[in-house]
Amino acid sequence: MGTPYLGKLKSTDPLYEILLSRVCPGVKDPSFLVSRTSSRRVYKYTEEKSGAVVIGKFFRPDDPQQEKVMRQKREFDNLVKIRGYGFDAPPCYVVRPLTREESIGLALAEEFIPGKSLDHALWKAIFHGKAELLKERLSSLALFFHLLHGKTERRMRVDLDPVQKYFRAVIDTLHAQRVIPQSDRERFFRLMDIWLSRESMQKAKRVTVHGDATPTNFIFRGEGEVAAIDLERMRESDRAYDVSMICGELKHAFLWRTGNPHAAEHFIRYFVTAYCCHFGDPAGAFREITLRNPFYMALTELRISRNGYLGGSYRKRLAAEALECLRGGLALV
Repeated sequence: MGTPYLGKLKSTDPLYEILLSRVCPGVKDPSFLVSRTSSRRVYKYTEEKSGAVVIGKFFRPDDPQQEKVMRQKREFDNLVKIRGYGFDAPPCYVVRPLTREESIGLALAEEFIPGKSLDHALWKAIFHGKAELLKERLSSLALFFHLLHGKTERRMRVDLDPVQKYFRAVIDTLHAQRVIPQSDRERFFRLMDIWLSRESMQKAKRVTVHGDATPTNFIFRGEGEVAAIDLERMRESDRAYDVSMICGELKHAFLWRTGNPHAAEHFIRYFVTAYCCHFGDPAGAFREITLRNPFYMALTELRISRNGYLGGSYRKRLAAEALECLRGGLALV
């Protein structure tokens, strides 16, 4: 689906001079075509003569959700920081930030990366039998995460307080949306307490995580090349947070499109194995990730369940899958 065309950027718009100086300073009288993306307050700017393409992300200074505004403002710095670790060129890299201008609500202007997202590979695997394409993409993504987590690992143990706060917020939202009843709300909280008290959760080391590892946030170009976008939720956490989010997204993608709760299992195991194979002790790494995976995978299924476009019955089913994931995972030792 193409992005809706909105017209040309006026030369009197303050953004025009910003794009002129940072994107195509050598172009005389540039003309920027403006399109709206699928995300709110995110626009695509295409300069007609040079073909240069830029994504602009904007924030509302008066937005009542100031925590969200602060995340948006931090993305520029997050990208600069991660590119400083060597993620500034293929095969594993993050999108290049160009500029920001808070005075006009521009949180970030960044390069546009053409390519296909992980969601495209999921679609091909589910509806066209392209399992090998999906595996290839998952292998590339596993390497990206291994490099990101490895280069940013700290000796300090993970802080689970933000995880608990986020888990509670997601459950409260689902309860308010009537996706889960009060009885399940209490069950989720009890299971959360058990999980967060486990030694396997508490002893995990801090690493920098992408924090929003959804299929549309990873772009693939050519063999083995993957670029990450949307790093506004980047932070320090457990490496399993990223790995398990992909696992949860795989579970959802196959369950939603096929109705089969087991259809993604092969690919989930493949991805975790691909991630762990880069460690000195792959089997040991697999055991450690597997011990923590059910919790973060369930959290991913719950956060997906908040989306109204999925339909009430499916959202309840996905939340029920998350509950069983939490319960079943406690049997792992």
